[in-house]
Amino acid sequence: MLHTITTSPFHTQSLQSCLRYISQDDEILLLQDAVIAGLRENFWCEAIKNSGVRIYLLKEDLLARGIIDKVDNSFEVVDYKGFVSLSVEHETQMNWA
Repeated sequence: MLHTITTSPFHTQSLQSCLRYISQDDEILLLQDAVIAGLRENFWCEAIKNSGVRIYLLKEDLLARGIIDKVDNSFEVVDYKGFVSLSVEHETQMNWA
């Protein structure tokens, strides 16, 4: 399953809830304000690194926020084409708004 999260973990509990329910075969795509969780050396970065699932961040949202060079190297940055590929690859998806 692909989990997409769009809100900052510092303002909502979407990421926290997602991490509670994910399975080992799931993947997470952080979009919009949720990409903040991928910044090096913050609580949420460590939490998602320790989740045991693959984490993706949308490149365009990182660029829009001027933080692409501050992302932890553990995560894969994907563009819109990669976003579409992930969506096609996963029949089931859960959006954590």
